[in-house]
Amino acid sequence: MNARRTPAAGVPSTDDTAREDRYRIDFATTDPERARAYLNTAFDSAMTIRAHPDTYRFRHTRLGARPFHLDSLDHQAVIEYRCGPEAPIMVTRVHRGLRTDLDRDIRYGTGDLGLHVHTGRTQRVRQEALQGSLVGIAPQVVAEVARNDPERSGTPLSFTAVRPGRPADVHRWLRVVDYVADSMHSAPEFITHPLLVGPFARLLAAALLTTFPNTCTTEPRHYDRTDATTAALSRAVGFMEANADLDIGVVDVARAARVTVRAVQRAFRRHLGTTPTAYLRRVRLARCHQHLTDAGPFSDATVDEVAARWGYADPARFRADYHHAYGHAPCRTSVTGDG
Repeated sequence: MNARRTPAAGVPSTDDTAREDRYRIDFATTDPERARAYLNTAFDSAMTIRAHPDTYRFRHTRLGARPFHLDSLDHQAVIEYRCGPEAPIMVTRVHRGLRTDLDRDIRYGTGDLGLHVHTGRTQRVRQEALQGSLVGIAPQVVAEVARNDPERSGTPLSFTAVRPGRPADVHRWLRVVDYVADSMHSAPEFITHPLLVGPFARLLAAALLTTFPNTCTTEPRHYDRTDATTAALSRAVGFMEANADLDIGVVDVARAARVTVRAVQRAFRRHLGTTPTAYLRRVRLARCHQHLTDAGPFSDATVDEVAARWGYADPARFRADYHHAYGHAPCRTSVTGDG
């Protein structure tokens, strides 16, 4: 066996030297039993593997932890698995080889996307010389993003197809995943920061809901329009100003404003010409500016660290937004200590 790994959340390790980075895994083995034990922990599943021991190989890498993770997989075997109730919703993309859902007789070849959701029953899959990438998202995050009314549970979310509805949906999904992956790799030290991880998870969940057909209600209600008042906007803005340092999403803002998600979105468009997400980013940019102004040239924190603290994973995006808002680069503020 050849196994090299650093443990992620929920994946135990006996290698004490690998504990410094809890959010990265690189695991490889030629032993099916070791792979089975590893996969059961990594994916909250009960799994069996059928493969020829002389030719078996397995490799898995993971970046991230709950509420989402990005994986790559190299595997050739027939597996049967039953996921636990807390297992993530998975989207698999085949890069090479073939993955077959034996129960549904659905084959995924190179370039195909497939959705895998906890069903409570054993599922059988054959993976033939498979090289693929996976995105796992906590089901609670997807359910939250699917909600319009924060105070009503509504109809339970379910997916009506395991393949994307249109080619355009595939392209959009891939763009979102590439953006998140590039951001996470460019700032790995901030991988656990809630103002980075939370928005990334919700972005992936929103892309998931527009990629795979589901029962999420999209029809607007009359109160989505009539509740988009200045009073609701004032409550939403006050909530954002008071909680910009926390991982808040549009559902939290709508709950604080005591209206639906669509109503709060409409209120921001109608009265401010922007979106709740863009307004929150503006508030956090102002906090970055204040932080840099107060710290001056004697702060130990770098500009990029300050930006990440307020939810900017992409330093280039931060610098562009900052220059647009304040007319100069953020380093000038951090050096001079003035605005």
